[in-house]
Amino acid sequence: MNNQLLLIVFGVLVSCGVPVSSLYKDKMLSVISAEKTEWVGGRAGVKGAMYIVQLKKKNNSIIIVKTLKAEGNIISFAQNNSGNTIVIRGNLPYKNKEENMVADPVPTGNSDSQNLNPKDNWIEYTVKGSKISNRINIPKFISVQPSGDSVP
Repeated sequence: MNNQLLLIVFGVLVSCGVPVSSLYKDKMLSVISAEKTEWVGGRAGVKGAMYIVQLKKKNNSIIIVKTLKAEGNIISFAQNNSGNTIVIRGNLPYKNKEENMVADPVPTGNSDSQNLNPKDNWIEYTVKGSKISNRINIPKFISVQPSGDSVP
């Protein structure tokens, strides 16, 4: 008797269109491009990576990006909307190994290395007016060389 009741409840929920979260399906967005540009600062040991992701909306909903995860790291970002295109620009400064060095360095292993996992890339977002979080995976970031002249 309990099994029949569970089947009926499940059937009612499915027929009502209850949203089912999925990491692999996305009805609202598609990834147009995902680029990574490595940069070097004006001081010894200052460097990092800039990530640019372009998304295309599939309808006129207002999309609010909550989280950008690139190569295993949560990245601070800015979101720009233009028509049906959303551009996410994020920056990941790498740890400065020069700042922590002493005259006679003692080997400490890889505790200072940056955690990069090239397969752990995704964006978490919500649609305005909804409390449901959605996630879209980014297959990989294409490495791009910076344009323009380097400043000596």
